[in-house]
Amino acid sequence: MVSEPPAEIKAVIDKALDGFNSKNAATYDSAFGDDVVIVDGIAPYRWTGPNAQRRWFADAEKWAHDLGVTDEKIAYENIAHSQVVGTSAYVVLPATLSFALKGRRRDRRGILIFTLAKQDR
Repeated sequence: MVSEPPAEIKAVIDKALDGFNSKNAATYDSAFGDDVVIVDGIAPYRWTGPNAQRRWFADAEKWAHDLGVTDEKIAYENIAHSQVVGTSAYVVLPATLSFALKGRRRDRRGILIFTLAKQDR
């Protein structure tokens, strides 16, 4: 049986996905702290350090534009795994990226993994 993460962790994940889905860079950015690592299937494949999420968002938008990708949305139905130990959390979400490529609808299944650390802000 998979346990649901605490509401504050789910809220951070939902904020990041809401920002991505609405193409709202400020909302997306606000879901992250200062120490960010993003790994994705587009070049340069890995973004780290201050503002990594902003750089990834800009690179992802450019990639989508250059390929003719529109209407991207990420959805997940359930949490496959979550664990919280002290101030750290690990959450695994099977997800679907839906998009249009030059007008043709497509879906790509994948896994989103979030590692989170509580930070004083």
